[in-house]
Amino acid sequence: MKTRSRALVALLGLMVGLALIWGASLAVLGNTDTPTARRDAKFVNAERLIFYRLEPGREMRVRVPAEAEELLIVTHELLPDGTPYAPEKQYQYGLKAILRGPDGVLLERAIFTRTRQSKGQPQEDGTFLQESAFTTHANQQVTDEREFVLRLPKERPDYSVLYLRAAGAKDTLLARVYVRAHRTLPLLASQKLAQARAEVRAGRATFEPFEKLSTDTRRWLAEEHWERLNAEGEAGTDYQIEPVYRTPYRLPLVEATESVQERLGAGRAVALNVTGPSKPVLWLWSDATDAHPQPHGPVTVQTLSADGTAHTLELPGPVAGSPMSHPLELPAGVHTVMVRNDGQEDLRYTVEGPFESWLLPTESRPQPGVASEGRVAFLPDTRRTEAFATGPACPVLELDIDPRMDAVGRLVRIDARSLDRAPSREPLRLNLTVMDAQGQSLGQASLDATPEPAPFESAALVPLPGGALPCTPVATAAQDAGSAGSGEVTDLPAWVSGATSARVFLPMGARKLRVEAPRTTIVQLYSFLSSGQPVAASAPYTNDALTGVRWRNAPVDQRTWHPMRPANLTALMQGGARMELLSQVRLEPVGPQEETPPPSGDAVVVRPYGTPPVVEVLESGPADTVDRVRALSTVLEPGRAVRARFDARTPTRPEVRLSLKDAAALGNEVEVLLDGEPLHRFTVRSTRARELLPPLPPGEHEVLLRSTAPGLTALLNRPPAAGSGLRSRTVYPVGQGGLRVPVRKTGPGAVTLNVVVYTPVAEGATEPQLSVTVDGGNPVRRASVLVPHVTRAERTVVLPASEREPAMPVGRPGVKWYARTVPVTLGEDIAPGVHTVRIQPLGSGPMWARFFMFGQAVENTAPRMWNRGGWQPDEDLL
Repeated sequence: MKTRSRALVALLGLMVGLALIWGASLAVLGNTDTPTARRDAKFVNAERLIFYRLEPGREMRVRVPAEAEELLIVTHELLPDGTPYAPEKQYQYGLKAILRGPDGVLLERAIFTRTRQSKGQPQEDGTFLQESAFTTHANQQVTDEREFVLRLPKERPDYSVLYLRAAGAKDTLLARVYVRAHRTLPLLASQKLAQARAEVRAGRATFEPFEKLSTDTRRWLAEEHWERLNAEGEAGTDYQIEPVYRTPYRLPLVEATESVQERLGAGRAVALNVTGPSKPVLWLWSDATDAHPQPHGPVTVQTLSADGTAHTLELPGPVAGSPMSHPLELPAGVHTVMVRNDGQEDLRYTVEGPFESWLLPTESRPQPGVASEGRVAFLPDTRRTEAFATGPACPVLELDIDPRMDAVGRLVRIDARSLDRAPSREPLRLNLTVMDAQGQSLGQASLDATPEPAPFESAALVPLPGGALPCTPVATAAQDAGSAGSGEVTDLPAWVSGATSARVFLPMGARKLRVEAPRTTIVQLYSFLSSGQPVAASAPYTNDALTGVRWRNAPVDQRTWHPMRPANLTALMQGGARMELLSQVRLEPVGPQEETPPPSGDAVVVRPYGTPPVVEVLESGPADTVDRVRALSTVLEPGRAVRARFDARTPTRPEVRLSLKDAAALGNEVEVLLDGEPLHRFTVRSTRARELLPPLPPGEHEVLLRSTAPGLTALLNRPPAAGSGLRSRTVYPVGQGGLRVPVRKTGPGAVTLNVVVYTPVAEGATEPQLSVTVDGGNPVRRASVLVPHVTRAERTVVLPASEREPAMPVGRPGVKWYARTVPVTLGEDIAPGVHTVRIQPLGSGPMWARFFMFGQAVENTAPRMWNRGGWQPDEDLL
């Protein structure tokens, strides 16, 4: 009995204990849902890191390891107290880094970036339960993290110290410094973990999502490892520390509307490449907060297809707060969809369509998420190229020239664009000066840059105080500096004009090229290096099946023009003169060819050097001018009457040239009748013969040839009264040694030698069949003069199909040769004088050629100032 009582008491005690535990658990769970508990959880789940605080005017120093190659500087900006939170706001700030050694400054760099704030789950008291970065002070605002990678000089002493301070006069920054550690990940390391770490780093370093980064960048982010460096000195005296709590929380780019890729500025345009058939949808909306919403200007949508077909659609601008959708229907093939904001207000846009329809290099296309159902937002394929600014407040842009270079090595291409905050059509002239080793001028030239704005291009600039452009006058920059400091970034990428391109051969003895401009101008310099292969765009931007259009800014597999950096690169970078030119890949119509004046003077036959064998051929020619009367003949066939024109100004006697296919026809009689009356009778005594006719009265007469000789053909050396006659030409066999032809260039203007090539086949070739060389590949060039094109001294030619009536070699009945013209232009870069053009066959087939050129005007002169649109992205030589 006693045992049962004890068991009952124990059971009751257990039940009471469990009830107490259950009640306490409920109390604890209830307390976790209180505002205080949620705020505590926010701190518990965040990563706590110690940052060094950089107050305005103060700096910190870090000892740099001797083996370090790169430093990673992680930063936040402390915003002024009372700054309201808005997800669409951007903030800019800068960091100045100075690397010092025992003997002085080794590196000095000012780095700028843009950032924002990511917050979520707002509370009634104004706090947020989700933040990318925050501190223990409720009224202290911290921006999202941004990272700078600082590459150190390769040659530096073992002892060096890095000094860091805020670039702005009013900025307060938080910074940590890391050094790259050379560590190889173990073979069994989780790739998913490395990928996740890389995605987090991509979000901290840029607005770009991880999927949109290049393959090399993603691999670099996944494999890197950094170790933190401590500041030198005493805490509280030499540096101050600030704990910062950080979380992976980031606002999606679609929700944070500051993304420049989705903003369509006033007057700007975006180009999206799509493969049809497809039905993408264009969305337009405005985030303006007008009291009385009004349409924000018209929008032009143009589609350009690979076959040159273009369609234009004018759309009304959207009203603030009311997104507008516009379905687009694209047929099969490649298309570029261009959307242009013709209004005065900025708009937002997106073009949604199937992932498979987005035409973009494979390594650049982000895979769609599961929730997207295979539809993505198309973005432009933007190419970035390095460029430099010149202007009154920047160092003069200088290019060093290697004295060992030959003429082609001294060839420089200059692309110039004006740079403005707003579209400007103000004329702009660049001055170019070529200098020798003593700094003396060897020549000068001027380049007029086109002022027409380029809506598909912009420049990514280093942020300067007050939003100033690089190379602006000091007075203007100082005037704008009063508003410098932390604040919302509202400036979009700067406007640039279309490219003006010119080429210049630098003279012997040139050591430096200087480029100056009266206002801010973007300059890109290129040198020429022939790859021997035609320039072709990389996949998917191939030129196959393109008609009347071409790819603009598309990447190429092999390049002939290679960018060059200025000699004073360091000074230019310190002044913010280095930038990136952003150019959208798109289809564009093949532009109009440069207008060339019609040939002046008569066609002049050019004879090759030496005494090569000759062959006479007959080919069709119109009898429409008096000047050509002497050169035409009429075909006579036995039994068929023709009307021929006899002109008193023709000094030669009428003559009949006969040819027989077979010697068995010798001995037959031939009779010539004029207007039905017998004129002349003779006997054929050779397979090729000439027979003079009696003098005939001028005018048109009917001529009839009567004969029973089989295989007889004849020519009358008078033109037909109507239609085309036959012209006698002298051609030269092109043997393996080739033919050399003199070309006299009387002035600086371009001259063209026309090479008429004959082959036994009319079809075009697929492989080069002819080699053309000017002056042995090294012609004398005009130096220090801007020219639109550069003459290629050596090239191979693929012969096109013949579009003429076949020519007939005299004395070879039934044989046909087919002609096509190959122009060889000696451009304005070739110096006046006598030059030698040599042609050589590259195949084993027979080939014949003749040469002619038109007379040149004596007053043909070339300007020293040139204004030419640089519309070929990677132009080859002529």
